[in-house]
Amino acid sequence: MKPNTKPRSSWFTTSELIQVCNEKLVCAARDLAEFTKNGITASYIVALAHKCEVYEGSLQQQADYQQGLQSWETEKEISEAVEKICQMGRTIWPQDSSRYKDYVIS
Repeated sequence: MKPNTKPRSSWFTTSELIQVCNEKLVCAARDLAEFTKNGITASYIVALAHKCEVYEGSLQQQADYQQGLQSWETEKEISEAVEKICQMGRTIWPQDSSRYKDYVIS
């Protein structure tokens, strides 16, 4: 990635990022055996799902700057984790077009 280039997932609004995260987590959970072989465990997937859920709930309560800063950091963590899962999925299935597409962020 070039310097000063935003990850693709950061192009989304917050609600879109949460939706994309949930969609990719469903794919990763379905493909857990392959992800585990490549270092992404069920614990990682569950923790990310929980982080998305908590983050989505906190957005409804967001009021002050401190929460805004924490939200930005959480959004960045979620975005980076989604990027990691998608990169791994594309690496695992370069020859299986349907599975490969499951891990493309559009």
